[in-house]
Amino acid sequence: MVGVVAAGSGVSATMAPARAEGPPTPEEYVAHVGGDAKIVPSGQLKLDNYRMQCGHRPTVIDDQLDDYGAAYPGFLILNSKLMSRISTPVKLWIFSHECGHQFRGPDEETADCFAVQRGRRQGWLTPEGLEEVCRFIAPAKGDGMHVSGSHRCEYMRKCYDDPNIR
Repeated sequence: MVGVVAAGSGVSATMAPARAEGPPTPEEYVAHVGGDAKIVPSGQLKLDNYRMQCGHRPTVIDDQLDDYGAAYPGFLILNSKLMSRISTPVKLWIFSHECGHQFRGPDEETADCFAVQRGRRQGWLTPEGLEEVCRFIAPAKGDGMHVSGSHRCEYMRKCYDDPNIR
């Protein structure tokens, strides 16, 4: 499982164990974490009136997750309590970052780049919004999965300015 920021370890203490055949399904994850966790089908999640889609993948809402967002192959996870505290551009970036893991793999910088390019292409991420994202992740210290927030921002600014938006 990969997370969006290094606020915690990026791995929840309530994380579902991987099955012998691979990572959990969304249903297995929800059954394992219990509580109010729920599955939102693909295309039905709205963040501040933006309908969010990541291919055909569902999103699990897990307010016990120790990060804003995370991903397993095949689904995204968001903590709606934490997400309610941040601005719209940051929410959309977090969702898109986790979606980036679905399409580009576990590398954090690649997921960051996917998110900012998606935001620019779809029109919801402006230069001002990118600076909000940078202020949000600036305090993050580097760890085994993430470089520091300031280094991530440098890379995201380059991706945002790349004329070859993918």
